[in-house]
Amino acid sequence: MKIRNAFLILKTVLLSIVLISCGGGDVNPKGTTFDIYIDFWNTSGKSPEIRFDELKTSREIKIDFTKNFEGQVDGPAGTKVIIDNFRIIDEYSNNYNIEAINAYEFKKETNDWKKDVEFTMSFSQSEDISVVLVLDRSESLGTDFETVKTYAIDFIEKIFTERKVVKMGIVDFSDTVNQFPLSTDKEALKNYVKSLKQGKFTALYNAMDAGIDMLQASKSQSRVLFTFTDGSDNMAPPAVNADYLLGKIKSDKNSYKITSFCIGLNGKGGVDKTVLTKLASGGSANFPETVKELKDVFTKFGRVISNVYNLEYIRNQQIISRSDPRKLKFEIITSK
Repeated sequence: MKIRNAFLILKTVLLSIVLISCGGGDVNPKGTTFDIYIDFWNTSGKSPEIRFDELKTSREIKIDFTKNFEGQVDGPAGTKVIIDNFRIIDEYSNNYNIEAINAYEFKKETNDWKKDVEFTMSFSQSEDISVVLVLDRSESLGTDFETVKTYAIDFIEKIFTERKVVKMGIVDFSDTVNQFPLSTDKEALKNYVKSLKQGKFTALYNAMDAGIDMLQASKSQSRVLFTFTDGSDNMAPPAVNADYLLGKIKSDKNSYKITSFCIGLNGKGGVDKTVLTKLASGGSANFPETVKELKDVFTKFGRVISNVYNLEYIRNQQIISRSDPRKLKFEIITSK
């Protein structure tokens, strides 16, 4: 009897652990519904601004949470704020398509959320995209480099297939950094990757720096830096480091900011996960253990990068103080 009771207790504990891990914490238990929380103010009636509440917003939302999104007048009585470079990506690098958005506003009088049918948020996919593929070709990849090249070629094919307006550039690196400028010529890009040869060392930071420069010269609605490496930088001067690169991305003067994604293959080169996660600004980082797993990551990231949204929030010209902003919630209904 004691053994049976002990078994039942153990079974209950295990079940509780499973339920907590599936539905608790900051992982979205609904799977296909995500929430964003926003503060909205309009100090003059014609100068709307939005700021995301990062702590309340579903962690799968990928956006620049440090940014205020400024709006403009929309017609004689309205205003609108456009939120660009909006993606939904879960911890497994799965991408989500937006199907609908429900708007809510918090009402102090009732201390509750009320569904809003007058002030709404619409969504559309970005029309054009510029992508720079930063590709490691260091000798630490060994014979796996030829396989990595096939993944990169498949990635190029996927981006050009899924988007109507695409420009792509390549920055490849080992001890030297080479560039193929932004181009709409898919076959030329694929042939360039096929021709790449390996070299010594890992000039990761210099290569990412060159990729950022290439994107900052682009005016596309979505600009993406996509970096693959199997190691850590061992070539850059002290001034060119992770903080320098991150600062350069965030201080970009263009209206549409650069989104950064990173893949770190846990190979012989010694990937620095902390650094790559930090450099995945507005995007995400992934760390496959094997070259076989890497293929799936390239495929998922190809889908994520090409699927980027602009959200548009429309409201009237009511004056709202920045010190007492409207609290907004948007329920995003999605599909994979």
